[in-house]
Amino acid sequence: MRRQLLTLSIALPLSLHALAHEHDEHASLGAHEHGVASLNLAIEGAQVQLELDSPAMNLLGFEHAAHSPDDIAKVKAVQAQLQQADQLFRFPAAADCTLASADLDSSLFATQHDAEHEHEHEHEHEHEDHDHDGAHDHDEEAAHHHADIEASYTFNCAQPDQLTHLELPLFAVYPGLERINLQGITPKGQMGAELTAERATVQFD
Repeated sequence: MRRQLLTLSIALPLSLHALAHEHDEHASLGAHEHGVASLNLAIEGAQVQLELDSPAMNLLGFEHAAHSPDDIAKVKAVQAQLQQADQLFRFPAAADCTLASADLDSSLFATQHDAEHEHEHEHEHEHEDHDHDGAHDHDEEAAHHHADIEASYTFNCAQPDQLTHLELPLFAVYPGLERINLQGITPKGQMGAELTAERATVQFD
């Protein structure tokens, strides 16, 4: 995973490196746990960077490549939702934060175009036995393949001194998301929190 937080390394090189390394260690110990996601946060000056890493199941409801029209539509909808980060992460209004960039990464997104093309022609010149084999392959893919969704965001805040907390409305958007393990670096130092739908706000002060 590309560590967008490392772009802040001019001011906090050692801390950010330690945070990314610690996150990797935790991810390796409890990798791909349905219902659970991780969130890295870094605040430097007027800039806030967030990295969300979640099993696709939490956001999509499945982890196989999208083949059916419903699955393809779901992938498109989640991509669109994730691009609207200001609807998923909410800073204090007084901080006047605006989304500067959003970067999404998932094998399911990368193969979406191919899946759409495949669906358009999947019934052309096929035999029944081939259809059966294809369905079996898709069943095996759904049973054995695990996919993650990674999203990196940059926010610019006009009043960074007002960055007192972060709310996570994405729990309401994605009911399959039960817990987020947050690690962060703020002007006051490193922090960690376990967030849920019932406790969806983290304080920075």
